[in-house]
Amino acid sequence: MYNYITGQETYQFVMDTYKYRFFIALYTRLVLLFRRKKMILIFGMSRSGTSMLAKFLALGKTSLYIHEPDSELLRKHFGEKRFFTQEAFWDFVNAETQKEFKIHMLTCILLRSALKSNESIRTVVIKPIALLEIMPEISRTVGSGVRMVYISRHPAGRTDSILRQLKHDQDINSISLAQVEDLGRDWGRTNRKVQDWFRKHPDWHWVQFEALSNNPLAEFKKLYDKFGLDWEEKVQAEIRQKTTGGDGGFYDVQRDASKQADKWREALTSEQVEAIRRGCLPFETNLYEGF
Repeated sequence: MYNYITGQETYQFVMDTYKYRFFIALYTRLVLLFRRKKMILIFGMSRSGTSMLAKFLALGKTSLYIHEPDSELLRKHFGEKRFFTQEAFWDFVNAETQKEFKIHMLTCILLRSALKSNESIRTVVIKPIALLEIMPEISRTVGSGVRMVYISRHPAGRTDSILRQLKHDQDINSISLAQVEDLGRDWGRTNRKVQDWFRKHPDWHWVQFEALSNNPLAEFKKLYDKFGLDWEEKVQAEIRQKTTGGDGGFYDVQRDASKQADKWREALTSEQVEAIRRGCLPFETNLYEGF
């Protein structure tokens, strides 16, 4: 559907213009200024509600959601077998040496989204799953023409979701307490870093998964107002329908929202929760009591 962003033509554009990336960044700023389209980037750690947040923000009739276009372009860049392993994926995500390429790739995604999307589209919401590490750099590159949003989730809730994902995707039923502690450590390290970034960027917006889950209509109404989006009856009905009743498939955003925030309390053992806490505490994020 979004071949103008994820297809071979865009990948070739990224590669052909890499050595001119300074000029592409400047051109992107100008395009975003004169096209007057709202561009919203949704960042967050995996299994933190990024898809739900991004899709629900793009429910309006003049909005468009583009799902993880960076993953599709990276598939072309690294090849199917080389890139799409968990180890290779996270090696790339965390590699400092790839930073300039990541910035340029996301800049090109924004540029082509603004240029190629239908004239009726006034808001483009993009979730770049692999590019959390370049939040400050992309903000400097594209300027105020893009709204930057980060979503956090309780470290135990995220860990529980990762364990469910391992079971669903790889039939892995359990991992060691040391690995669980590593997940807590990764959560603490990442959110501490993002907190430091936010101190320098008061125009960015932080969202908590639990707030959205506990009161989805009221919290999304606030976000729609903040970003100047139309809070239509169709939008409200869609959010209401997607956050009540039974759950959809594992990767579906259809959920009984009232059960999501504290699901981990029954799913995790006390030893697992304590391991997550040990990993988180040294980073002193103070985002969630006791973690």
